[in-house]
Amino acid sequence: MKTSTEYRQQFEELVERAEQEIAEQPAAYKRRLKWLALLGYAVILGLLVLLLVLTGGTVWLALTSSALLLLLFKSKLIFVLAGLVWVLVRSLFVRIRAPKGYELSRAGFPHVWAEVDKLGKELGTPPIHNIILTSEMNAAIAQTPRLGIIGPYKNTLILGLELLFALTTGQARSVLAHELAHLSGDHSKFSGWIYRLRQSWTQVNGAFHASNVWGTGLLRRFLDWYAPYFSGYSYVLARDNEYEADALAGKLTSHDTAASALVAVHVYGELTGQQFWRSLYDQAYTQAQPETAAYTRLQQFYQQFPIHEDEFKRHLRTALTRKTDPADTHPALMERLKALKATGIKPETDTCKAAVWLGEKTVGVIQHFNQQWVSENTAQWLDFHQRAQTARQDVDKLAARDYHALAESEKWQLASLTERFLPARDALPLYQQYAASYPEDTDADLAIGRLLLVRDNADGICHLEKAMCNPALCVYAAEEAWRYYVRQQQPQQAGDWLIRLESAADLLEEARQERADIQGSDTLMAPNALDKAGEELVQELLGTLPQHGKVQEVWLAQKKVRHFQDNPLFVLAVKVGGFVYDEGSLQRALLDATQTQRTVFVVNTASHKKLAKKVMAVGRQIY
Repeated sequence: MKTSTEYRQQFEELVERAEQEIAEQPAAYKRRLKWLALLGYAVILGLLVLLLVLTGGTVWLALTSSALLLLLFKSKLIFVLAGLVWVLVRSLFVRIRAPKGYELSRAGFPHVWAEVDKLGKELGTPPIHNIILTSEMNAAIAQTPRLGIIGPYKNTLILGLELLFALTTGQARSVLAHELAHLSGDHSKFSGWIYRLRQSWTQVNGAFHASNVWGTGLLRRFLDWYAPYFSGYSYVLARDNEYEADALAGKLTSHDTAASALVAVHVYGELTGQQFWRSLYDQAYTQAQPETAAYTRLQQFYQQFPIHEDEFKRHLRTALTRKTDPADTHPALMERLKALKATGIKPETDTCKAAVWLGEKTVGVIQHFNQQWVSENTAQWLDFHQRAQTARQDVDKLAARDYHALAESEKWQLASLTERFLPARDALPLYQQYAASYPEDTDADLAIGRLLLVRDNADGICHLEKAMCNPALCVYAAEEAWRYYVRQQQPQQAGDWLIRLESAADLLEEARQERADIQGSDTLMAPNALDKAGEELVQELLGTLPQHGKVQEVWLAQKKVRHFQDNPLFVLAVKVGGFVYDEGSLQRALLDATQTQRTVFVVNTASHKKLAKKVMAVGRQIY
């Protein structure tokens, strides 16, 4: 099985080869890409034809020859054919869900539709069937097949409320033009077709994996190869498609307006995250109830935006230094601005925000998103606030005592609670004090390294290297180091840490998979951990199992695992007595009775006879 690094490198090599081909032999590249695109259609069409032939053939046999029909039933071929037809139907009609949001009806929001209709007419786009509003700083076109994966498509325009708050009407018009251009007949028809196919195959592949329905495995395996290969080989054309969409947006508005819209979208998201959303969420430290007018305040934030001009410029400088991500068809901001040939990023003279398109329903829309925000955040807000209040009290009590008299767990608690719940205090010295007392604890190295890198202090890398010695911390440590070097624009070091990150993530995934289930082929062994844990562990694993009326005996074994062997994976076999009417209810009751935080599989002699016998053969009876 390939590693994540091998998959990524294979994708990057495919993209590089495609870039070379289109530069040296553009006609040959497009011809090969066309045949690759048609291959996907051929598979779907072939399945459809096979489905029709099988269905028609079976019906014909039933109508023309009762003897043949009887033979089909006697030989059970009719069931084979029916099963194959069912597999094909499930493959072709996997449901792809349309995006959800606040629907902007044509009658209720005529100004939005007027803008879309006007741009669509100028660009020659197919009809937009509906427009939805989401909360994000984003805009997009989603094409959803109406009949499984064979179309026809429903075109949905997605608009972000924050986008309408942040951008002027001219900038928002440019963003709309860019998105609609992906459907436009003014595009190169071939590149537009490929762009839409990329989105479609990504949707289809995701839908198949999300459904995981029996009978779709063969097509799923094809898509696992085809979708990423098609995505990689068509990458260069899809990236050019973004430049074309920018050019059309500039043509319909102006190059300067298109450039300012690009800058706004790239910068406002991060700036708002730091200047608005972070301060809003920080209220949970001291405020018991969440903000009830989050989007009202967000609109006010953008209306008074000029006071944040210095921050805007700082974020813009950062955005302009970023390089194009090889995995993202959207070019970096600097590359897109160069392609537009904008003479300069001129300040917007239009101060009217695009939210004006919502018309008289603006207040109602904002109220809807206010209520939605409260609904989605109240439970977490209250939980965090309560934990923050408790943590502050605990920190004050610990800080009032002599530090050297604190136990190891109390010193760790002091540092971790300070970092998590007292943002005004610096937790770094507390972690450093803890590490000085317990230098073998790699959790402290991870925390110190992370906090140092936030301060752009490269000394944090040494601590992350120590944390990498702990397999359970490898992913977190490698990700922190990788992000730091990306931020510092040091590609060589970033690439090295990305490989280490991918390797650590693969290891964690392997560990997760081998702990995901228990099968008859797994190797079981005696519970060695009991030699150390003793009766306390036994009682924890037993929970309230002995209290269940049908439980006669309980046996304990361990599944042999390759990763994290110091964290045993236990298997309990329960011998049940009497008549079992509902095996599913019995199993649920047994699982509920094992009240432990450990990973434990429970099998019983009524539902899992072979596994239970295997546990009893190698394990230890604990009840």
